[in-house]
Amino acid sequence: MFAALVALVTLLAPPVARGQDASPYLALDHWAYPVLESWIARGNINSLSPFTRPYRIADVLGAAERLVDADLSVVDAGLRDRLIAELARPAGSADAHVEFGLEGGGRLVTQTHPDPLQAVLEGEFGDTRVLERFDAIASGASPYLAGGVRLRRDGIYSNDPRFPDGQVTSRRDGLFTDDLSVRLEEAYVEFQLPHVRVGFGRLDRQWGPAGTDGFLRSANPYSLDELSYRFGTDRVFLIGTIAGPTDFGADTARYVSMHRLEFRPSDRLVLAVSESVVYGGPGGRFQFALANPVSIWQIALDDAEIPHNKLGQADVWWQASRGVVLTGSLLADATNREGSCCQMGGTLGFALAGLAPGLNVRGQATVIQSLAYRTSLPWEEYSLDRVGFGWDKSDLVLATLEADWFATPMLRLSPRLDIQVRGEGDFRQLRPPFEELPDLPRLLLGTSETTLRPAIGGRWTKNGRFRLDIEWDAGLSIISDYGNVEGDDRTEFTGSLSIRLATPRWGVDLH
Repeated sequence: MFAALVALVTLLAPPVARGQDASPYLALDHWAYPVLESWIARGNINSLSPFTRPYRIADVLGAAERLVDADLSVVDAGLRDRLIAELARPAGSADAHVEFGLEGGGRLVTQTHPDPLQAVLEGEFGDTRVLERFDAIASGASPYLAGGVRLRRDGIYSNDPRFPDGQVTSRRDGLFTDDLSVRLEEAYVEFQLPHVRVGFGRLDRQWGPAGTDGFLRSANPYSLDELSYRFGTDRVFLIGTIAGPTDFGADTARYVSMHRLEFRPSDRLVLAVSESVVYGGPGGRFQFALANPVSIWQIALDDAEIPHNKLGQADVWWQASRGVVLTGSLLADATNREGSCCQMGGTLGFALAGLAPGLNVRGQATVIQSLAYRTSLPWEEYSLDRVGFGWDKSDLVLATLEADWFATPMLRLSPRLDIQVRGEGDFRQLRPPFEELPDLPRLLLGTSETTLRPAIGGRWTKNGRFRLDIEWDAGLSIISDYGNVEGDDRTEFTGSLSIRLATPRWGVDLH
């Protein structure tokens, strides 16, 4: 709530001088991201990171405006024109500008767990139902400041099985009361200069290859208040966040610090290293040494005094040829207790963006060891169980083949095939005693659940004064040993259908 007030007050303040145009961020669920990922893979755009999202609206608009017709198909040219028409501000707009809008609709879902590969076929969270969703949106910018607020009422806030009793919002987090299921999904303000950004508030982030949730940061968990910074250029930058997650009933204080150094030595190669640390404990205090971005990979504290969990990640993106991209990510996870280093996770992927106009084909293979994300520290169990930052999965092997095909500038079809093998390991469980670790398998504990899910997703948008969005995901989940119970085999239809109507954006110029 504080971040929302700061954002609105700051945006309404008149600018003092002309510097550079600051810009709010493009929401991660915007229809343009699959298009941008395809253009990045083909080499049409090299000013946007293939890993670190969201993008600023001004950066997306500038990249789209630099695209030339000779490099685009008819469909791509239509997508570019649609994107520019939607994001560009009217000519002659003042330096400071605020926009407001409303969105409303609902989703018909066969389950309320947001991951279709985590099939919930029993109990209240597996019932078919309609989840309402209403958004009130404000965003704006002046020469040095940008911000945004997204206040959302969503039925998922009372029906998310990843949270106790399905309740995402709490009296400490909700705007009014739990029963209203209202939450500030976005509420941020950011000071922006050409090579420096410093912000505060809530913003969904994704630090992973296209089509893959980042191990450290992904759009899957709910956003939370944090201090953020970015220093550098499009070629090399350091980005980081510092947060104190909301206390969901634990009797301890917890902090999370993340930083990521990304380097593009050429238009065809991007390298990144990231580090995250979760720390705290009863009476825990903020530790600058654990948040210091200069000390990436150097945890300069006595392990015996401050319990913490370190996660490190390395990423590579390589454009082997025009339209052919190879990606890889490697995760290492370790607490500083019981000699726990190192549990591993990783993904290898490819993208083929030149097979046909408007088509981008991707494939990924992911493995996460059964002990990754686990902990022997009860305070950290709260952090990872009820807040979460990256994947909320462990103990699995996953292979995915998917495509995004823009049949027209308004219609995207997304066929997908997933094969997931998931053991009984769970990052929310406490770590076994150290003396037992050598005798335990490190991957796929116990009986494995295997899910094969062919699906067809898509999105159709009707532009006009009121924008209509229809999005769907229809799949068949073929599950062996459901819930890790041997012999319990099931085949069920799983999916969702979303319909949203958005008002025009009402703009106000501030002089």
